[in-house]
Amino acid sequence: MQTLNVNGIWRLSPLDNKAIAPYCQYFLEHESIPCNLPGDIHSALLASDVIADPYIGQQELDIQWVGQHDWVLSKTFKVDQSMLTAGRAILTLKMADTIITIHLNGEEVGRSDNQFRRWRFDLGDILKPGENTLTLTFTSAEKKAIALAETLPYPIPYSEYPVSAKHRNLVRKSQCHSGWDWGPCILAMGVYEPIELSFIDEGIIEELTCDTIEMGKDQWDAVVRVIYNAKQEQSLDCRLMLAGSEQEGTVHMKQGLNKLEFRLQCKQVKRWWPNGEGKATLYPLQLSVGSQQTEKRIGFRTLLVRTVAEPDGGKPMVFNVNGRDIFAKGTNWIPLDALPSRLTPDRYEYLLQSCVEANMNMIRVWGGGLYEKEIFYDLCDEKGLLVWQDCMFSCSMYPTNAEFLSSVEAELRYQVTRLKDHPSLALWCGNNEDLGAISWYEESRKNHIRYVIDYDRLNEGVVGKVVKELDPGRQWWPSSPSAGENDYSDNWHDDSKGDMHFWSVWHEGKSFEEYYSINPRFVSEFGFQSFPLLNTVKSYATEEMWNLTSKVMEHHQKNPRGNSIIMENFTRYYRFPSSFAQMLYLSQVQQAKAMKMAIEYWRTTMPHCMGALYWQLNDNWPVASWSSIDYHGNWKLLHYAAKRFYSPALPIAYMKEDGIVEVYVVNDGPKEIKDAKLSVKFCTYEGKKLSKMEYHMDCKARSSSHMCTINLHKKRKIDRENTFIYLKLKSDELYIENQLMLEKPKRSNLKYPEIKSEVSKTAGGFSVTVSCTYPAFEVALEAEGISGVFSDNLFAIRPTAQKVVIFKPRGEVSLEDFKKQLKIYDLWGSSH
Repeated sequence: MQTLNVNGIWRLSPLDNKAIAPYCQYFLEHESIPCNLPGDIHSALLASDVIADPYIGQQELDIQWVGQHDWVLSKTFKVDQSMLTAGRAILTLKMADTIITIHLNGEEVGRSDNQFRRWRFDLGDILKPGENTLTLTFTSAEKKAIALAETLPYPIPYSEYPVSAKHRNLVRKSQCHSGWDWGPCILAMGVYEPIELSFIDEGIIEELTCDTIEMGKDQWDAVVRVIYNAKQEQSLDCRLMLAGSEQEGTVHMKQGLNKLEFRLQCKQVKRWWPNGEGKATLYPLQLSVGSQQTEKRIGFRTLLVRTVAEPDGGKPMVFNVNGRDIFAKGTNWIPLDALPSRLTPDRYEYLLQSCVEANMNMIRVWGGGLYEKEIFYDLCDEKGLLVWQDCMFSCSMYPTNAEFLSSVEAELRYQVTRLKDHPSLALWCGNNEDLGAISWYEESRKNHIRYVIDYDRLNEGVVGKVVKELDPGRQWWPSSPSAGENDYSDNWHDDSKGDMHFWSVWHEGKSFEEYYSINPRFVSEFGFQSFPLLNTVKSYATEEMWNLTSKVMEHHQKNPRGNSIIMENFTRYYRFPSSFAQMLYLSQVQQAKAMKMAIEYWRTTMPHCMGALYWQLNDNWPVASWSSIDYHGNWKLLHYAAKRFYSPALPIAYMKEDGIVEVYVVNDGPKEIKDAKLSVKFCTYEGKKLSKMEYHMDCKARSSSHMCTINLHKKRKIDRENTFIYLKLKSDELYIENQLMLEKPKRSNLKYPEIKSEVSKTAGGFSVTVSCTYPAFEVALEAEGISGVFSDNLFAIRPTAQKVVIFKPRGEVSLEDFKKQLKIYDLWGSSH
């Protein structure tokens, strides 16, 4: 099989120059601009200065016309006669977004209307020797959706946001392209995977899947199934190799689709483990059919999700890998950029490695984005990150006409087959919040039965049916949140079954202590917002806009009440910040505090609760949001806090009831920690030690141990406004600290800590030694404008113990520049 490269530079032009003239005069004088494929149309317009950068100021508003009009991409290329005689020409498009008509040399060869399908077109006799022109005409997805809405027999409601494209739920493309409460409305168009033009001589491998079956401690059977599309009747040599086992022979093919099956016995196999449990071992599976070869990597592991109802009516949600129950620690993933051309391998690597470094073992691919690129799942396989995979439906009702359902079925048949062999893939979930959304809209509340039937027809009748048919060994979960199949509980407020989305703290305005009010089994969404780092704010707002009520700062806050909620909680817990920079810092302290309180408490309830995935890991543009890593890759303070509150072993103190402190030690790791010592100290903000308790223990694997209850009401000499608890868990292999203030920070009598720092060059970066005269809290280091990660951040320091932190930049930085850009924040300084 030969291939012809048609990627690279194409020519981009509007379908109708006059239609866009009120918004853009450029194409009245210029025929086209270059556009790189794989890539997207907005990025090409931006690169040629035809549109302004939508990430700066309010310029997102100025480019809405792009997604509302039609565009043409064309490329002329040469074909040798030898290629035409070598085989049938097949054009393959993947991640083609979205409503596209394909022409070759002026003749239509096909159409696509679903971003999540793989499209193949036979170019037949249209392709000719010499020059050929391939043309992709993109119809506006919003225009198409509006037209579809006019044909509906009744409304199909969907969630809308401050800047939104209409009826996004009627078109099969990334739903967040139409705007979300953290992202811009950039209705992207383009092709985001390499375009393949192949000349098929023998045939083409359509599908390759592998099921592994445990036969013993290190012995597995592998059943490999292949769908081969043969050009003609023929006999072909086949060979398959996996984990030291091999099978080969000759297969007689009929013209068209052929099903092949291989069975291998693999011995002395090492298991694949999630991060923190062991090594994520992978083995190459290599297949050749005739002259065609392909390869993928296989991980041998068992994985099940325990969701069987208990006698009291509760329903657990426990991920079990290789016989071990795993406490799922992680976050939610959204598309890493609103401009798809920027979905680059290095950014996937960086973000997923950041999850590993924060002690995570699971990531949820949220249902309003996309079935991710192959590199995402490959990296999760390598790094041991379990993947909770939503199907791409979110916060809406959806059509259930035959055409829509047929398109969805084709989408799932491609995606399930593509992804099912990844050992990281832990669960298929039907959608994000669609079950709960039935009660959100006036139309669906008035006609509840109609929309429940529609929901079931799509979600169970098509999505669930296809998933269970093609991947029966993996857990199917109907919606997130939900209590499982045939259960329509309110899992925003019912904590007893399945997975829960708990948004009472953010959306309902409850205090952080509300996290103590629930006893969940698995929390797959919850979060609190913060602002990004100052350098990220500088990328979209000039200094005169550095005010939370300025038009630019409000535009880069897509949640209508977001800035108000952040500021309201400042007054609830903290003294109001003294400057704009301190406000950004304190918002991140506050966000980290909220997530720390929730996750630490839920971890103490293990094994009742067996998972917490906070919302969200990343941003798709520079914005105030729930993310722990901002758009430019800066770790916000939440991500540093996650590294600590997701530590396998951790001492925890919380005050659920006023004046009653509970102290725990949790160890969700696979190994017991021998001869550990926990110290619990009462210290004043002047730096004096009041009292100390010590506990010696062996921390059993997968345990939550209650160490003591401290009744502050009986400790009359303790001045809560002047006292904090310092926790230290120590063993030969472990040293980790934690703290608990006995009053809210705004009521605590913190002293000016007199923080001092020393900076020196070290291997691969810089060493920062931080010390203080009086205890310092929520100490945060920031290398303003320098990309990189600190080894630790958002910590407390005491006068008797200095802190040494290593900073590793992501590029060349001089010691002088690092010293100049280093900023140190702390809680006392935020209001002074």
